[in-house]
Amino acid sequence: MQHNSIYYKWVPQWLKLPLLVLALFPHLMLLSILHSNSAFTSSFMDVDPDDIQYLLMMMYGTFVVTMLVLQRFMAYFSVKYYILLMSSISVIILYVLSVTNDYHIILVIRFLEGIFGLMEGAIFLPLIIAELKTRHAKVIAYLFMYTIMLTGGTITTSLLKSSIQDYDFQHMILMILYFHIFVLIIGIALFNRNRFFPKKPLYQLDITSWFLLWICLQAGSYAIIYGKRLMWFESDTIILCLFVFLLSGGLFMLKQRNSKRPLFHFEVFSSKNVIVGMLLFFIFYLIRSGLNNVYGIMATVWKWPWDYIVDIQYWNVAGTLIGVFLSGICLMKGISSRIVFFTGFLLLAIDCAWFTYTFYPDTTLLTICPPLFLQGLAQGLLFTPLVFFLISGMPEEYVANVTALGTSTRFWTTAIGYALMQNLMLFLTLKHSDTLSFELTDTNPVFYSQWNQIFGSNISKLPVNESLSVTAGAFKAKIAAQSMLLSNMEIFTGLFWLALITALLLLLYHPVKIAIRNIM
Repeated sequence: MQHNSIYYKWVPQWLKLPLLVLALFPHLMLLSILHSNSAFTSSFMDVDPDDIQYLLMMMYGTFVVTMLVLQRFMAYFSVKYYILLMSSISVIILYVLSVTNDYHIILVIRFLEGIFGLMEGAIFLPLIIAELKTRHAKVIAYLFMYTIMLTGGTITTSLLKSSIQDYDFQHMILMILYFHIFVLIIGIALFNRNRFFPKKPLYQLDITSWFLLWICLQAGSYAIIYGKRLMWFESDTIILCLFVFLLSGGLFMLKQRNSKRPLFHFEVFSSKNVIVGMLLFFIFYLIRSGLNNVYGIMATVWKWPWDYIVDIQYWNVAGTLIGVFLSGICLMKGISSRIVFFTGFLLLAIDCAWFTYTFYPDTTLLTICPPLFLQGLAQGLLFTPLVFFLISGMPEEYVANVTALGTSTRFWTTAIGYALMQNLMLFLTLKHSDTLSFELTDTNPVFYSQWNQIFGSNISKLPVNESLSVTAGAFKAKIAAQSMLLSNMEIFTGLFWLALITALLLLLYHPVKIAIRNIM
């Protein structure tokens, strides 16, 4: 079949690829919406950061399950009508989001965005691959997509910065809506009614299994994210969520085992690449979750404005772009996955060790930017090779399942990483606060000197009682800030050991395996 026949004859060849790449971006913006600037969003909607994180997981979980039925939907419609339908629904969803700030309505919208946001953008990946006249087309297309995915949060926030600063939340959403109208225009202008895929019927879709898996993901992520707030197993809600998670997950597996046309083929777990790839993805995302702590320190301890923090994130973006470029060279040259993964995790280990030396009460750009760059370099180097490692050697009918499996691994690790950092920060900051408070006595000359200095400054302007209260408040703030810094030092030390041990295991696995085989 001639794939180019889906375009109008007047569309020049040189214009197709740039427009397809641009059309991929708006759907990836949806992942970072409400999440790239969580402090702003939570203050606007008057909700907790946990709620903002769950909004992300609501959409991410829907992404995962929609990937299992995606091919069927893309094959049912012609490209033109598919893009027009999905883009129109995305525009309507975003318009509704722009006129509400009710958290429960936004939850429903995030669910719908998870379905139609993915479907809208996913069609462009096979079209880009078809346009790239090279045997490395698939690698290049995935590099494009994952580059946008890894840097999308920062770029999206930059594009919307003026909307956020000068207008309001609704205006920010409308700006994203305009990007989706651009995709709608591309659909109208570029494509004729010809088909890209052979037509498949929709009536054979296993919606029950789809819904069971969605319930499983949502119940599990709810328990992980709200566990700390609800005191884990002391809460009936958390126990109910875990019960629903196990029940719906069990029913999904049972139904797939007995289905003639399963959504998910459990045979993929017989591949060693899938097991090792999922484990490496899990460790990678766990280490990556520590980066949010760094941005949190910038906002809460160093008191940097959020728009300034966004600008600093471009050091991470620059590292990611170089890392993705290097990973592309590695994939095209056929360099061993083991060497690429070893290098990536070693860079992450060096980066985590470096970060532990940046957590001081005050810091400079010269101190914080190099490790941010190095973290970007490592994640750019690792991400795409990990995806290709997962799907390598898989029969074509299982590739969609393995891709969904990789996405679900990222889904679970995003939730677990968030919960782990929240719980570690709570435990460690309380521990350090107690230790630091215990040392603040009259016999401590440093404390005595600083107390007299701050109290003396306050007493000249305020009554005695207020001076005492303000001085005590200043010391509490200092203790809280110092506790956060010490906690992050410990967390990044732990992440350093995790990354280093992973890198060493990757390096030594084959030599040790050969040595054992020779001994046996």
